[in-house]
Amino acid sequence: MPNTNANTSNSNHIDTVKRSCPTCEASCGLVLEVDRDENRVLSIKGNPDDPRSKGYVCAKSQAFNYVYEDPDRLRAPVKKTKDGWQEISWEEALSLAGKGLRGIREQYGKDSLAIYYGEPNGHNAGTNLYTQMLMETINTERFFAPANLDQLPQEVALHLLIGDGWHYPVPDIDRTDLFICMGGNPVVSQGSLMGAPDVKSRLKSLNKNGGYSVVIDPRRTETAQACDQHLFITPGTDAYFLLAFLHEVFAQGWQKLGHLSEHIDGLDDLRELAANYSPELVADITGISPEDLRGLVKRYCSTEKALIYSRIGLCTQKFGTLASWLVYVVNIVTGHFDREGCMMFSRPASGQFEPTDEVTPLLRGRFHARSTGFPEVRGLLPASHLGKELAYQGDEEGNDRIRGMLTLAGNPVISVPNGKLIREGLQNVDFYVAIDIYINETTSQADVILPPIHQLEHTNYDLLWSTFSSTNFAAFSPQVLKPDPNGLQQWEIMLQLLGEMLGTPWQVLDDFMADGMASQVAAGLQKNYPDISTEEIKTAMGEERRYERYLDIMLRAGPYGDKFGRETGIDLQQIIDAGGIMTFGPLKPQMPEFLRTENKRIRLVHDCFLEDIPRLNQGLAEGLYAKGKFLLIGRRQIRDMNSWLHNIHAYIKGKNRCTLLMHPEDAQQVGVSCGKQVTIKSRMGEVVAEVTVSDEMMRGVVSLPHGWGHIYSDSQQALATGRYPGSSCNDLVDDDQLDIPSGTSIVNGVEVELSALA
Repeated sequence: MPNTNANTSNSNHIDTVKRSCPTCEASCGLVLEVDRDENRVLSIKGNPDDPRSKGYVCAKSQAFNYVYEDPDRLRAPVKKTKDGWQEISWEEALSLAGKGLRGIREQYGKDSLAIYYGEPNGHNAGTNLYTQMLMETINTERFFAPANLDQLPQEVALHLLIGDGWHYPVPDIDRTDLFICMGGNPVVSQGSLMGAPDVKSRLKSLNKNGGYSVVIDPRRTETAQACDQHLFITPGTDAYFLLAFLHEVFAQGWQKLGHLSEHIDGLDDLRELAANYSPELVADITGISPEDLRGLVKRYCSTEKALIYSRIGLCTQKFGTLASWLVYVVNIVTGHFDREGCMMFSRPASGQFEPTDEVTPLLRGRFHARSTGFPEVRGLLPASHLGKELAYQGDEEGNDRIRGMLTLAGNPVISVPNGKLIREGLQNVDFYVAIDIYINETTSQADVILPPIHQLEHTNYDLLWSTFSSTNFAAFSPQVLKPDPNGLQQWEIMLQLLGEMLGTPWQVLDDFMADGMASQVAAGLQKNYPDISTEEIKTAMGEERRYERYLDIMLRAGPYGDKFGRETGIDLQQIIDAGGIMTFGPLKPQMPEFLRTENKRIRLVHDCFLEDIPRLNQGLAEGLYAKGKFLLIGRRQIRDMNSWLHNIHAYIKGKNRCTLLMHPEDAQQVGVSCGKQVTIKSRMGEVVAEVTVSDEMMRGVVSLPHGWGHIYSDSQQALATGRYPGSSCNDLVDDDQLDIPSGTSIVNGVEVELSALA
């Protein structure tokens, strides 16, 4: 196995360690000063030698060390007793957890178990590599994840267009001349699904070089404030705007397919659809004038290096899939797709998206939620329906209800609509196991909690985030601190829990995974290297049970790999020897070779999209929202990462950040001012929040940040529940309202009523 020791310069037992930041997708390079005697981190700074972040870091760079030091973080497994939580050994914890879930599965069937898989898992390479085995082995239809609270509409659109829902096009932001952002705030997020550290500086460079930047959003976000132009748009109306955008493109004859012209179908169908949506027709519903729309279309179509980037604001609305599809389509039909300075594709060193002739259908409707009948999409049931599924009692004998629950690094009570119903449901399942480092609003209902060791205590690789980065890179992070000798990494917990559930030694499962990966890698290489065998791959993999052996094989087989001695290329040790970071040049065109569609074609129009057009037209004819209601949207904040970081003093000190942003005229109408409290009421319930008055909000639109609502006394996060628990915007989101093609929650454009708190 590779030598993963950190680079050190011994002086009074103080070492310097370089690694990437594991808190968000940007994966900025860090330099850590480590006291080896006390086994603690003394400082965290930006790494000026990192070729991607170049010394830049944001406030979240300190977060993972704060979490490590948090006294409320679990260091050992616990079980719930009548006298409270009790620490237990790993042997007892895994046996108790495994047997509890196994008994339910054997007695009531695989779908009597439900899984919620949280967003933090994406930051852990070992977890990423063992997730497929976990899912396929448990094989429950009741699988829930934040994807349909986030990017699932983009996955659906991409799968139908290019054949792979995970192969996201990203803005080639450093080489573009026109950056248009819809429903995203990359200055704060550091580039969600675009992996670009220090976006604000990149936008400044764009401006200095004569470029132009535009944000279209119901709020004048931090990104909008850094750009040249901002256009307010009514929440939920982006699909209308984009159809009118296409209308103008076709009306002016500005369509240009470029190098993809011989590989695109459905252009006439798209033109016919867009012809029904003129800029004048959609002006009232979107709030964007025909003049502004036409001016933007002209600028975009006359700029060779231009792009339209969209994110969560477009996904989590009434027409999330239509809007996401139309963004990609606009880029494609104007020649701003898969070209330098436009929307392009990463080529990760781990090799997930290499060319293949394999074509897979969009997985949709193979099974349905028992409580609502809503179809699965890409293996997921709507997260918004988790509470309903937990409340579902099955038939008269109680069959087909959820009896066992497993959550992995997730807090759906806060992060999912109707969290109160989820919490009630968790109290009523027969057995609940959580893999988590906190006793939070969700895991407080568990019977057993299995806490993995911390990021500082094990190695990591930016496996997921390198797949949609604005730069092709590979980053491996060394272990920084000595772990608890009795601790386990999350992949080890998952593997051993599966072993206990199946009554099979976990080593047998690991061998099975090794055999499968060796066979898969060999098969993928044999087209170009027919002498490669499964046995050779297995031998190269080694026998030491570490996730890194799988990573090394993927890197060697990947686009920059040495193909097991047959080419000059990389392996994991070379990345380590290079200081943990390697880059592989700017993004390059990949299409049509990388398409995973039938005959390598991009089919612009699919029934999945057309079937939702009547709903879109109904909204245009009847209005999307009831008159007199305010529209609630979420927002990102630089010191937040969903619900993770609210138990850290450095991030919650100062003013309350869980406030309702309101336009001054709206505040006057309601009779409130800055610092006053307002009741926010929807069909689902009501919450109270402090008001912040700001003209950055569109009239009639208000904003409450995601991830707050730490109101439950049995959560053992003292700071989160103490100083500023905040209010959960998800307690206001209607769990019946979904984007139909994807099953994604509509969290932007929630109709609410406001009243001043007496």
